[in-house]
Amino acid sequence: MYSPTKVLTLLVVLCLSTVGAQASTGAGEEPHAQAYDHPGHVPIGEPGLDAEISRTIEVNIKETESGYMLFDPDAIHIEEGAVVRFVVNNFGDLDHEFFLGSFDEIAKHQQWMRNHPDMKHEDANSIAISSGSTATLDWKFSIKTNLEFVCLIPGHREAGMFGVIMIHDHLAPKSKN
Repeated sequence: MYSPTKVLTLLVVLCLSTVGAQASTGAGEEPHAQAYDHPGHVPIGEPGLDAEISRTIEVNIKETESGYMLFDPDAIHIEEGAVVRFVVNNFGDLDHEFFLGSFDEIAKHQQWMRNHPDMKHEDANSIAISSGSTATLDWKFSIKTNLEFVCLIPGHREAGMFGVIMIHDHLAPKSKN
């Protein structure tokens, strides 16, 4: 017969080994880490190639005296199949980011950022823009869907730094092909 201490020790060891196995399979990783490239995630497109750029969209970051932080424009229509270069200008005093994702991935990312506020992004679907600088992101929008772009530095989304991208074949300016 096993003592209660041995049974408890065995249970703890089994639980910890399960956690270790999950970590090696990707479970528990950052919810947004290259989500565009993982099975089971909402497809948002893929990184665009410089030679395929069919449209350039300028996005300006503004900070207001009343504390709002904004993207302008905050609603963008894009033609399905377009490869877009986003030119993001940060006219504010703070550093920001421009992150593309599905609404679900953004919600997961936002929660992750609350727990890891100093995390730096190195994914193809995001860029960091220092105060007073400009950065670019190239992206191919391959399916009809709605996406969000956002700054998820803690507190920035809540201050207004989010927008929507609608990928479809109507209303969107035609790409130069």
